[in-house]
Amino acid sequence: MNTAIWHEVVLTGEANDVASRHLLQHYESGTLQEDLCFGLWTPSRGAARETAIVTKIILPGREDRDLHGNASFSGRYLARATREAVRNGQGLTFMHSHPSNGWQDMSIPDIRAERDCIAYTAGATSYPLIGMTVGTDGHWSARIWIDKTRHSSRKVRVVERSRLIVWLEPSPEKRARKKQRRTMESWGEDNQRIIESIRIGVVGLGSVGSIIAEGLARIGLQEMVLIDHDVVEEHNLDRLLNAGVSDVGRPKTDVAEAAARRGASAEKMTILNIRRKIQSTTAHAAARDCDILICCVDTPVAREVLNRIAFRDGIPVVDGGVEIRTAPSTGNMSAARWKAHVVNPYNQCLRCKGQYSSSDVMLELDGSWENPTYIRGQGVGTRHAENVFNASLSVASELLNMAIRMVIADAWWPVQEGIERNLVTGRTKVRRGTCFDHCSILRERWAGDTAPMPPYVEAEKLQRR
Repeated sequence: MNTAIWHEVVLTGEANDVASRHLLQHYESGTLQEDLCFGLWTPSRGAARETAIVTKIILPGREDRDLHGNASFSGRYLARATREAVRNGQGLTFMHSHPSNGWQDMSIPDIRAERDCIAYTAGATSYPLIGMTVGTDGHWSARIWIDKTRHSSRKVRVVERSRLIVWLEPSPEKRARKKQRRTMESWGEDNQRIIESIRIGVVGLGSVGSIIAEGLARIGLQEMVLIDHDVVEEHNLDRLLNAGVSDVGRPKTDVAEAAARRGASAEKMTILNIRRKIQSTTAHAAARDCDILICCVDTPVAREVLNRIAFRDGIPVVDGGVEIRTAPSTGNMSAARWKAHVVNPYNQCLRCKGQYSSSDVMLELDGSWENPTYIRGQGVGTRHAENVFNASLSVASELLNMAIRMVIADAWWPVQEGIERNLVTGRTKVRRGTCFDHCSILRERWAGDTAPMPPYVEAEKLQRR
């Protein structure tokens, strides 16, 4: 972990529920009593970020800790947790509570306990110790101990079925908000700060992705990753936002980046422009540095890559698509629908949703697969007819709304896994589902770096610049 540029911690929904319920039980009953527990974590490494995925909580028994306002653990409890971490091939997490709200700093006794006692024992796992503190309001803070040096986690994330909870360290930086006034009036300054703090990747900068990149810039996102290997062609110009005749031949990511910088409402914006397919090693690693990924591609291998990232690394993927049907006799539109859905370890995976199949992946890998046809019918006269701009706007809006909804949603908001809208009938359907029992993607749930790298994540020399 010592070569990472920054460190973060993500909790599974189950781990957050179990740990919070245990650590905050005394405060909720009106007693100012701290508590503690241990947990297990799995590494997930991107291009520059090391993430500790906390997957399991090891609760203390009656004799495992002493509660006296503060809390202390027994050597037997530490040894039990360490043995379980070693047995599972995971790292050790130490968690405790503080009787105040918000991001928690560490006291001198806290530092000594983690640095001088627990971190040494945790070395038996071959992973550094992750220390975590939760405030009375459920706000997590975290740090990673490497060679007795504390490295703060930039943020702590909790992944739930249709929510991404983000806990941030307070920032002393004051920002000008004039360009974001109307945005903040809609969802508040706290939510705006969270949106500014997360990194979102847009995979595919065609008719849908270009709209989403523009939207993210205008609502104040500060860190964006753009991934696409393709260039602008003349037949893209009726659908590709911000592209004109002079852009033919330019990388689509370059066009999207320039537009996002022009439209950005944040004072500072970092855009990582990756002119490669998602299955390249560079793009794949950069995607794993993101907090949310928005899938705007329809190739089977790309969707398979994103599907695996969603499940193994706990990075929510928002995916969707458009289908238009025409009457064979006239060529006129007879049906049009678009859908959007969130994929994470709690929802149905993209393969089980029918967004692609294993056969499609193999056909693409051996060169036999052809690009998807969005407009179906014999009257169009073009085998690979493409999408239309109004449909691109519609699906882009659904995908963008679903991504932002995850980070601004309150706990009482209904679960939203997927939605489908029909232009012709005007009907809206809510989509939910579970993976099939034999789904291989389920076996990689929260596996992080312990899951093998997919064989189709290709070396750089195989990728088109």
